[in-house]
Amino acid sequence: MRWNKPSVYLTYAVLLLMAGFILFPFLWTLFTSLKTQGQLFTIPPEIIPSPLTLENYVDVLKDGSLMVYMNNSIIVAVVTTFLSLLIGAPAAYGFAKYSYRYSGLMFAFVVAIRMVPTIVLSVPYFLMMSKLDLLNTKVALIITYLPLELTLTIWLLEGFFRQIPKELEEAAEIDGLGVIGKLFRIIIPISLPSVSIAALFSFLISWNEFMLASTLTRTVDAQTMPVGIASFVTTFQTYWGKLTANGMLYILPVMLFTLLAQKGLIKGLTAGAVKE
Repeated sequence: MRWNKPSVYLTYAVLLLMAGFILFPFLWTLFTSLKTQGQLFTIPPEIIPSPLTLENYVDVLKDGSLMVYMNNSIIVAVVTTFLSLLIGAPAAYGFAKYSYRYSGLMFAFVVAIRMVPTIVLSVPYFLMMSKLDLLNTKVALIITYLPLELTLTIWLLEGFFRQIPKELEEAAEIDGLGVIGKLFRIIIPISLPSVSIAALFSFLISWNEFMLASTLTRTVDAQTMPVGIASFVTTFQTYWGKLTANGMLYILPVMLFTLLAQKGLIKGLTAGAVKE
C-alpha cells in the first residue's frame, strides 16, 4: 500500500508531461495568431503576447478567400467521406463475412494500397486529370482522395464487422432480409460508433491532404484550405500572423466535432477491446 500513492503521483506526472507536450504546438500557434507583426520577432520571444490582438483574424476574414478555401475543403471532404462509406461498408462486410477464393489476397492488396506514399501518386494523377480535362476542379480532388479513404474505410470496418455474431444475421435472414437488407438495417445500425470512427478518419484524410491538392489545383476556386494556408509562405516573407490565424480557424470545426462526439468516438475506438 505504501507504494500506491507514489505510483499514482508518478502516473499523473507522466500524463501531465504528455499533455503539455501535445498541447504546446497548439498553444504556440494560438498565441502567435494573437500577436502583432512587431511582437512576432521580439527577442527573447514572448510566448503569451501582451497586449493580445485580433487583427490577424480581422484581416483574414476581411480578405474573403478564407470562406472559399473552407467551402472547397468541406465539399471535397464530405463528398469523399460519403462515397467511401457508401462503397467501403459493403466491401468490408463482404471481406468480413464471406470467404471465397483469393479473398484474403484481395484484402491484403487493399491494405497494401494504403501504404503507397501520396507523393508517388501525384504525377500519375496529374497526367490522368490533365487527359480528362479535370485539372483545377474539386472533382479531381474527390476522385484522387477516394482510393485513399476507401482502403482505410474497408480496413477499419472489416475488423468491426467480423466481430458481429452470426446469430444476428441468421435472425435477420429468418425475417426475410437479404444481404443488402442485413447490412443497412442490422449491421450498420449496431455498428454506428465504429462507422463514425471510419467516417472521422476518412474525413480527416481529405481535410488535411496537401500534396495532391497543391499539384492538381491552381486557383482559389478549387484549392482547399491547406493550400490556402501555405500561400502565406512566400519567397520573400512568411506572414506568420495570418498563417496561424487561418490554421486556428481551420482546425476549429474538427475540434468542435470531436468534443461533441467524444463519447461515441471512444466507444468506437474501444469496440472489441473487452471480451464480454
